[in-house]
Amino acid sequence: MMEALNELLQRSGQGDATAFRQLYDAASPRLFALCKRLLRDEALAEDVLQEGFVKIWHHAAQFAASKASAMTWMTTVVRNQALDKLRQGHSRPAIAGDVEYETLEFASLEPGPDALQQMGEDAQQLMHCLEQLKPEQRECILQAFYHGQTHEELAHSLAKPLGTVKAWIRRGLEQLRGCLQ
Repeated sequence: MMEALNELLQRSGQGDATAFRQLYDAASPRLFALCKRLLRDEALAEDVLQEGFVKIWHHAAQFAASKASAMTWMTTVVRNQALDKLRQGHSRPAIAGDVEYETLEFASLEPGPDALQQMGEDAQQLMHCLEQLKPEQRECILQAFYHGQTHEELAHSLAKPLGTVKAWIRRGLEQLRGCLQ
């Protein structure tokens, strides 16, 4: 699957519209789920997904399979598009005070057998590297990247100083970078 996506993205970079349509059909469900998680608004998620695929089409020629898988590259493009939309402020939905989001103390990091089979080698390596982090670093990184929380929101929800949260994230990302290389 990963090789097929890499090939489709490379062909899209050469202007192959049929390959791009196939790429969209294969990748859009996962990317749409990511947008919905980050934006918490289905209509807005659809818009961001469309904008993300426009960027993917325009920048597909820059994709290098030697640096990342196609899915990783496209996820980064779409995630950044969603975070840009969130940073605009007016589009970020308010989080009710009585809503509690699942944190790592409730969620198991162990994926089931079906999930493991679907996960690519990149995702499995990332899961391994995340397990090496301190729990507070892991939680901050996952909340920031998975739920789209800002440093300020994390500091408030964890009742920790902003500088501490930023340091946890920075050090955790440095550790991840080293582990993934």
